[in-house]
Amino acid sequence: MRKKAAIPVHRMEDKFSGVYIKSLSTPKSAGPGYEISEPHRHDFYYCVLLEKGAMELEVDFQPVSIHSQSLFLSYPGQIHRINSVRMERGWFLAFDPTFLDAQLKSILDQSLSEVILLPLSPEQSSSFSGSIRHLSTVYDDENLLYQQAITRSLITAFIYEVASAYLSMEKRQLISHSARSIDITKLFKQLLRRHFKTIRRPSEYAAQMNITASYLNDTVRSVTGFPVTYYIQQELVREAQRLLSYSGLSVKEIADALGFEDAKYFSRLFSKTTGVSPGAFRKACAVGAGTP
Repeated sequence: MRKKAAIPVHRMEDKFSGVYIKSLSTPKSAGPGYEISEPHRHDFYYCVLLEKGAMELEVDFQPVSIHSQSLFLSYPGQIHRINSVRMERGWFLAFDPTFLDAQLKSILDQSLSEVILLPLSPEQSSSFSGSIRHLSTVYDDENLLYQQAITRSLITAFIYEVASAYLSMEKRQLISHSARSIDITKLFKQLLRRHFKTIRRPSEYAAQMNITASYLNDTVRSVTGFPVTYYIQQELVREAQRLLSYSGLSVKEIADALGFEDAKYFSRLFSKTTGVSPGAFRKACAVGAGTP
């Protein structure tokens, strides 16, 4: 039996236009029965502020561990699977991408990580908790004038705080690199996230950035340790993994959807990158999900 033709998507449905916020507490670890443990996508940003507890999840097939006094933010379109959660104290925030202004979206898109995971100092944890607690108070007050406008503004301010903390951490990690090298690498990552299905050649990205392909490649490699082609291939294979796992498309149809004229070349690239063939990857996902 073929799988359903689309990756499951959890969509934003709330009395507000695109916002959901909740204080979370679960005294016991959650296993397969946890209500959102099945793999799924979001069409919104997904943020967890974990004050005390632990959460183990997968984001685009990569493990992510969230511990006490940390903040996690993922992007719309990524595939999530929650394996276990022990949320003694914390907050969950989800919001529509339209809430963010162009500058803030650009900051997040240029992140060098596929998710934002911030370990927080006690002072940072207290500050973020205070901000989100105030946001929750406004969110719950239906009699407040301009409630929706205030909520939007508070969410924007909160995510700017998150971006500021992330950029500070990133700057400390990249202190040995020049500001220009970091800016070039971030712009490349932003363009790649937006155009990986249609732009394949490093030279095409370099042209959009008004630099040479060799300069782009040398810069990205110096900052991250990997060349431009590595990241292009990673984005393509990541989307292929999503489609192999949660769609009924054939390998050839997936290759076509990702712009490969030669399905055999796509299969070779996938096998080289992941260590398994597309068919073997799909079979392993089906077994893991309990598909007969």
